[in-house]
Amino acid sequence: MEGGIATSDPLPSGDQHPAELTSQDLYTLGEKSVFLIQGRRPDDFIGFGTGFLVDKEGAMGVTNAHVVEGLSAITGRFNSGETAALHVIASDPCTDLAVVHFSSDLPKQAEALIFGSSDAVKPGDTVTVLGYPGTATQNLAEQKLLITSGLVNATKVPARGAGLPEYKDTIQHGATVNFGNSGGPLLDHHGRLVGINTLTNLGSQNAPVQGQFYSISSDSAKTEILDKLLKGDSPNNLGWAVEEYYPGYFASLDRSRGPALDTLLGNAGIKGGLYVKAVTPGSGASKAGIKSGMLLTKLQNTSVATVAEMCAIAESILPGAVAEVDGINLLADKDHFGQQFHTEFPVPGKH
Repeated sequence: MEGGIATSDPLPSGDQHPAELTSQDLYTLGEKSVFLIQGRRPDDFIGFGTGFLVDKEGAMGVTNAHVVEGLSAITGRFNSGETAALHVIASDPCTDLAVVHFSSDLPKQAEALIFGSSDAVKPGDTVTVLGYPGTATQNLAEQKLLITSGLVNATKVPARGAGLPEYKDTIQHGATVNFGNSGGPLLDHHGRLVGINTLTNLGSQNAPVQGQFYSISSDSAKTEILDKLLKGDSPNNLGWAVEEYYPGYFASLDRSRGPALDTLLGNAGIKGGLYVKAVTPGSGASKAGIKSGMLLTKLQNTSVATVAEMCAIAESILPGAVAEVDGINLLADKDHFGQQFHTEFPVPGKH
């Protein structure tokens, strides 16, 4: 045990290896440890993803930060149908990791996953994805735990997807990761956690890509989880949940009213920024007047249009220092639509 989570020793050589698990064994393990996450944003958007237990006694689980950011009234549901309320202990949008806590009893059969070493994973190894991706029914109440397997393509791969931070260390593999799988476990054939499923590379419209999936390596994730998140620290979390704005963004959300809003921004010369989906109540950002429905255009007097750009700046702001933010009011206050603003607030933590 390390800090409340179970980790495995390096595998011994020869006949002392632990038994390899069948696909059915891995699925059974997933039923005990992997749960569906569901919550609601202030704009009534229903968000969902996957999480997994890392500490049964402490009722702690892990998922991606982008799964839970901006959500309230969060619940976790196991494949048995048993549900429990969740709240976020800590999250880091720049490593895309979050720790959640079950505030009601876990199922009796619940079991925490054991962290393995991603350094031991080699190209050609078989890995397994467990999670709750969207299905043809699109009914979350009926969603079942799904399993996919594939081969490791490469390790220690840097990766970045649209609207996500830069991942410095991932496992690239062929075990399908669909929307909703984010935050779930990538297991080796002994049932140990070797990655956290995060990203699917679709390529571009002119050059589509198939079969490229990425999971944050367990070794890099374990350091962040043990040293920061399980202790309640939320590094790089400025108190807001954002999405990258691009021309046509609002049209994709609302076909009737969205195009007019995109046109207004285009006429004002706004081609990018970070649209605020939600703000953490009581945070410095909230107290400084930042609200859901605003568009952030600068952080520390530097233009920001992507989550990666935001993270590069956020990681350089010392705890206790002042964050300076510029933006445009859009949907937060109709009486001040299009009005630019500048505000400041102290970043959480002590320097």
